[in-house]
Amino acid sequence: MSSPAPTAGASSRKASSRVGSPRDEHNLLPQLSGRDLNGERYELPEDLNRRWNFLIAAFRREQQELVDGWLGLLLGPQVAGPHVAVYEIPILSLTLSPVRSFIDGGMARGVGTDEARARTITVYTSVRRVLRELGLDGTDTIAVLLVERSGRIVARESGACGERKAQRLLSALAMQDANSDG
Repeated sequence: MSSPAPTAGASSRKASSRVGSPRDEHNLLPQLSGRDLNGERYELPEDLNRRWNFLIAAFRREQQELVDGWLGLLLGPQVAGPHVAVYEIPILSLTLSPVRSFIDGGMARGVGTDEARARTITVYTSVRRVLRELGLDGTDTIAVLLVERSGRIVARESGACGERKAQRLLSALAMQDANSDG
C-alpha cells in the first residue's frame, strides 16, 4: 500500500446494534486481503493507515444504500480528521474471484471519484470465516466497525445509520481519541 487516500447502503432486516464486542474473540479484525478499486493491494489490518479506521463491511450489492447512509455521517465534518480513515469493504465469496476483474470493474465504473475508489477495498474470501471471526449472524445487513490501526475493534454497529447508532459510534471515537496519547 502506498498512499493514505481514504478519509474521514439495502437490506430491510432490522439488525441489533452493539458497541464493543460481545466476546473477546470477536474484537480483532480478521486478516483480510483485497484490492481497492484502483488496483492497489491491501492487507488488513496491517495496511490501515490511520489511528482510527471505520470499516463498512457489506455482503450484497443491494446493501449499497445502507453503506451510503453511513458514508454521509462518516465522511462528514463530525468525523473527518487527520487520525480517521473510512473504508468500504465489500466481502465477496472466494468462488467469485475468477470474475473479479468484471465485478471490480463494474464497481469502479459506478464510483465517481478517485477518493471513493481508493477507499473501497474488495475482499474475496470465505464469507463464513469473516462472519464467524467478526461474530456476525449473517449477510442480511452491513457491519460498521471502528478499528484501531492495530486491528482491535473498539466499537461496532450494524444495519442502517440511525441517530442512536451514530451517537454510539461517535461517542466511542471521542472516548478512544481522548484516551489516546496524542
